[in-house]
Amino acid sequence: MAIDPLASGAPSPLHVGLPAAGQHARALREGSFARALEAASSEVLPPASPRASRPGTSAGAASRAFEPHTPIVSAAESADPDRWDGLLNRLGQKYGVPPLFLKAVMLIESGGRPDAVGDGGHSVGLFQLHDQGYGHGMGDLRFDPEANADRAARGLAASWRKVQAAGYTGEYAVRTAYDDTFNPGGGFAYQGDALVRTYNRLLQQQGLPPLS
Repeated sequence: MAIDPLASGAPSPLHVGLPAAGQHARALREGSFARALEAASSEVLPPASPRASRPGTSAGAASRAFEPHTPIVSAAESADPDRWDGLLNRLGQKYGVPPLFLKAVMLIESGGRPDAVGDGGHSVGLFQLHDQGYGHGMGDLRFDPEANADRAARGLAASWRKVQAAGYTGEYAVRTAYDDTFNPGGGFAYQGDALVRTYNRLLQQQGLPPLS
């Protein structure tokens, strides 16, 4: 399934309940992930190369996987990039923002992994909500895919409306809306670069021209 900007979408059947999300969050903090997280947070790296599939992982899904722009810790080596399309379609309609934009942001933040942890433990979930940013006050709720995506979509939509009102289009609109929300001031240019590459890859998969 690909994102259809005009589709109303439907709730994701893979929604994770809050009790399970909370248990998983605590396990991430207290278990073996803590050591991996400490190592991953000690340096900032450019986008990682796609990981090889592991036993039990679909080769097709692995070949279509997207990697985040900075290191994360996750139990999954790769994720199905289309897993959350229904949820993103629905949120796009709810907040008036292109679902494909939401999908591209999600993929560069977590690669579509709902258990992703980054920034030394400060950023978690599908959209890597920071505990001092869009995830402030959410606690373990950030590990709930729908709650995480809803909070991110609301913020991204507000920025999207601002750039549209300013007359921005194409790549400039995508970069500006993302910088306004997730990369204040555009201080980390490689994040915007990753977003544009990912957006264009998604457009290509649908037979559409790249951002202009």
